Amino acid sequence: MIPVVTLAFSEEQKAELEQAIRREIAHQVSTLLSRLPLPEVMFSFPQAAKLLALHPETLRDYLKLPTGHPRRLRYVDCTGSSRGYRITAAELLAWQQRNHADALRDSILRKVAERHARLTARKSPQKLR
Repeated sequence: MIPVVTLAFSEEQKAELEQAIRREIAHQVSTLLSRLPLPEVMFSFPQAAKLLALHPETLRDYLKLPTGHPRRLRYVDCTGSSRGYRITAAELLAWQQRNHADALRDSILRKVAERHARLTARKSPQKLR
């Protein structure tokens, strides 16, 4: 037979024991929470389009691109319908980094073409005289 042990604590000892238990629980909870991943920030298509200064339909077109395409945009399906598609902040940043060089090159080429067109337009009337 197992003997029964009864412990008697004074009020001061009970208070100290309660504080020690609370501290240990708080420590265990903070340890467990620190191991959990942080929630990902997600944006709807209109929000993401506004952040990237694009039209929402342009972003939706980027979903349909082939898998290896640099402009392809990955999304998370939250509700099972197209209205529930969300784009994570990490994906927006990655997409922006992948496409920044293209946008910069395109804008430079566009500026060069516009300048060339202006110069050509100026020279053409002078040749006719």
